[in-house]
Amino acid sequence: MIEQGMTFKIIEKDWYKRRQLTGKELSPVSVSIPDYQAVHNHFCNMFVRYNDGSEKSLLARVIYNKLTAQWTVDGMEVAVKVIEQ
Repeated sequence: MIEQGMTFKIIEKDWYKRRQLTGKELSPVSVSIPDYQAVHNHFCNMFVRYNDGSEKSLLARVIYNKLTAQWTVDGMEVAVKVIEQ
């Protein structure tokens, strides 16, 4: 999703390696963060759409990694990398 000149790329989580699959697993397909600010520890709203058509709103935190100079937004269930345009 593109907002304010930013693209949010979903970070794949490999939880399936730690548990057995029980039917169809939900996976996020798009993320929208309308109140994103490039400020470390800023809290924002993350709106996630899943592969079954359902949507969820998460409280997320913006994180800046000084070693990689990379911004991420972590909503615990879903995390995204911020890619500047």
